[in-house]
Amino acid sequence: MTPDGEEAVRFLDILTTASSVAHARRADAVAAVHLLEAIDVLTGAPEPDDVGPSASPLGHRRTELSAEPAVRELTQRWFARLGGTPEASLDADALTELRTEIETLVRS
Repeated sequence: MTPDGEEAVRFLDILTTASSVAHARRADAVAAVHLLEAIDVLTGAPEPDDVGPSASPLGHRRTELSAEPAVRELTQRWFARLGGTPEASLDADALTELRTEIETLVRS
């Protein structure tokens, strides 16, 4: 919990949720848009109407799911910035900053 009463979001939860979203979307790699969807899921944001089809993880076997190079670079940089600990959390300001960076990746 942050000092202003908001729930902090663990960085690791963003990454694992993004991986689950990418898997459900049958993507070959985790993309920036999957990170945005993960943040929305974890913060309780309403789901957009144009999510597109998803697949059940029970019927979709993919042995390996990678991350796009720009996503990999962003996550490594933020992981280091947060002290390199799996339990690191982002307060509201850091989450806004991360979201802004991810949105820039989506537009590029």
